[in-house]
Amino acid sequence: MSNIRTFAEQRSVVRQSRHNRSVSTSPLLHVDRPGSRQRLRRLQAYVERNLLGEGNFRCTDLRACRASRDRRAGHVFLEGTMSHVGRSFDLTRGDKPFRIVVIGQEADGQRVTMADRYRHVHDGSGIDCRYYADATHKARNPHMRGTTSALRLLFGHGLGSDYEGEWVYPANGKPFHIFDGFALVNRLLCFAGPANSRQGRATQTMVGNCSRHLAATLEILEPTILVMQGKSVRAWTESVMTPGRVYSPNLSEGFLGDRRVLVCSFSHPSARGELRWGASLNASYLTDIVRPTLRSALRRA
Repeated sequence: MSNIRTFAEQRSVVRQSRHNRSVSTSPLLHVDRPGSRQRLRRLQAYVERNLLGEGNFRCTDLRACRASRDRRAGHVFLEGTMSHVGRSFDLTRGDKPFRIVVIGQEADGQRVTMADRYRHVHDGSGIDCRYYADATHKARNPHMRGTTSALRLLFGHGLGSDYEGEWVYPANGKPFHIFDGFALVNRLLCFAGPANSRQGRATQTMVGNCSRHLAATLEILEPTILVMQGKSVRAWTESVMTPGRVYSPNLSEGFLGDRRVLVCSFSHPSARGELRWGASLNASYLTDIVRPTLRSALRRA
C-alpha cells in the first residue's frame, strides 16, 4: 500500500488541519503556474541562446575554462549542467512574492538540459526517493536531504522525514511536492576536478566567467529568498549582488538590481563534521543554525 494518501484524502487532512487552527498566523500561499511557465520559457531561451542548445554547449568561455583546469592533477572537465526550476516556482505568500532559489556549487554532469535536470531533481530525488530509504524507495543523498529540510522549513512544515510533510497545499490549485516549488541553480555550470569524484576543484577563471550566467539566471528568476549551500558559493555569489543590511552571521539582505532578496548562507549539507546538516534531522547545525535562520527570513520576507 502507498505511504502517501490519495489526493482526496490529502485535501481532507488539510481542511481538517485548517479547521483545527481557528486562528492562523501563516499567510496563505498562492501559486501562479502560468507565470512559472512564462519564467521557465525565458530562462530556457537564455540557455539555448548562450549555453546549451541542440546538444551543443555554446558558452563562449568554454575553451578558457577548460584550459584552466589542473592538467597536472589529471582533472577532468565536464561542461553544462543547467538549472532546475519547479513548475510551481512562482508563488505569493500573503500579498508578497515568494520565490525560493537554492544555489549549490556545481554538479558532475555533462550537457544536462533543464528538462533533464527537472527529471533528476523533482522526479528522481523528490518523487522516486524518500528522506530515508524504505521498502520500495531509495534514500536521498545528504545534499538533497538538506535541501528537503530547508524547503520544509520555508514552506512552514517543520523538520521531519515523513513524505506527506513534503507536499504543499496552496490556496488555489492542486498540491505539489516541495521540489516543484523552488529552483536549484549551480554557481558553476561546469565541473572541473578528479575523475569519478563529486569534489569539484573550480578555478578562478571558471568562477569569474560563470558570474554573468548566474547574474542572468537570477535576473530572470527574481528570487525573494536565496539559500546558499557552501562557504565558497557565498563568496563567489557576492559579486552579483549589492549588499544590504546584515541581520545575523547567516542572514543578510541583498539587492539584484532594485529587487530585495533575503540571503541565507550555510555550509553545504554534505560538509564534514559539525558543519554537516544533510545526514540527520538531529544535526546541531540544522537545528541551531539553519532552522532559526530560515524562520527569521520568513518573518522578514
